[in-house]
Amino acid sequence: MITQPVPSTFQERFARACEVATFTLDKGGPCYLLWEVDHVQAGRRVKLDGVFFTEEEARISADLLRGTLRGARVSMSSYAPNWNPCSARKASIRLEALQCREMLARRLGVHLAMPQEAV
Repeated sequence: MITQPVPSTFQERFARACEVATFTLDKGGPCYLLWEVDHVQAGRRVKLDGVFFTEEEARISADLLRGTLRGARVSMSSYAPNWNPCSARKASIRLEALQCREMLARRLGVHLAMPQEAV
């Protein structure tokens, strides 16, 4: 008898994604990968959710949003702090990612211990 693997729940996927607390470097280089959820509307790309630390967080958010917006999909961009160094911009991107993670946790009904960030 062949058993099919049980698909993991959103909460399990989210718990695994939350093990990562920093942005991934793009091919080991100086750029950070940023993950978002977007939707094409009237020929334009509209940001729905994100910035996220991991692709998995963005995929979970897109899966949840597809209930109301069929075209919700994950997109990736990169941020290169070396090209335009601005510590305030880097901190604001990280804070936005932490806030998006917290909002996703609330949508999933998961308690998430958030680190204290200096603003």
